[in-house]
Amino acid sequence: MQGLTLSREFYHEIVAPMLQLELPDYINQLAIGLVGEGSECFGFDDEFSQDHDWGAGLCVWASESIAAQVEPLLESVFARLPSKFKGYPVRMAPPLRNGRVGLFTTEGFFKRFINSGQPLSTWQQWYTVPEHFLAVATNGEVFADPCGEFTAFRNALLEFYPDDVMKKKLAARLAVMAQSGQYNALRMLKRNDAGALLAVSRFVESTIAALYLMHGKYMPFYKWAFRGMNDLPDGESIAAKLNDVLSLDITQGADVLSTAEAAIEAVCVEIVALLQRKGLSRSKEIWLMTQAEVIQRQIENPQIRNLPVLHGVQCS
Repeated sequence: MQGLTLSREFYHEIVAPMLQLELPDYINQLAIGLVGEGSECFGFDDEFSQDHDWGAGLCVWASESIAAQVEPLLESVFARLPSKFKGYPVRMAPPLRNGRVGLFTTEGFFKRFINSGQPLSTWQQWYTVPEHFLAVATNGEVFADPCGEFTAFRNALLEFYPDDVMKKKLAARLAVMAQSGQYNALRMLKRNDAGALLAVSRFVESTIAALYLMHGKYMPFYKWAFRGMNDLPDGESIAAKLNDVLSLDITQGADVLSTAEAAIEAVCVEIVALLQRKGLSRSKEIWLMTQAEVIQRQIENPQIRNLPVLHGVQCS
């Protein structure tokens, strides 16, 4: 049993009938679901996830205009919920919520992650919100939303980055792949420098980020980024090649140089092929700094296009 399925059944079987009976004046103004932090919101939870902060739980979203009136009524319902559901814990008691379930205002919930109580509108806003926060704000499932306010905000974020912002982020990631993997990792191996581990790590993370961007998905927190890429088209193939890179024995230094170069190039070849399939590049150049420059030149907004190609890597 995964947490999202458990929570959906908990809502329909236990909570929804109580809310219909006890909050008739507000039920059509509330959105209910499970979205936010926690592996269960991504569908990544497993038996190891159940050792803490896991169980049947719900988010209830209300507009700021009615939240104060709704709160005591909801708390009365929450206080009478069972402590277990289908043999699993229920985490709606105040000490168990940890800020992840319970009542939220729609504006406050999104502001917590994207620093705005309104859908993002400027390219600067889109550019600076970290991807993993956007992933958290748009994961999970909305079980009910009669008035549609929460869903409209969520859908505005799910439309993904404006095209110019996506291309700027993608160009930066491709540039980092070139810099860290195709150049620095190999030079550091020649020097028997353990810093090659850091270069390989940056190469792998940037490859994963580029894959999410090309598929119009927000990359989740690093803990789940590799797991999530397996659900993307082309993800399993690239993951297998990244595993080859991660399996390199960096301690052997120059002795693994040729193996490392082949493993890194295999990833880059597949990324270039994906760029072409996505219509993002006609170039077959494997040196990814060239591909980054190709993508950057496609950006129409001059303010974004004129930023250095590596600008914004830390907020991508």
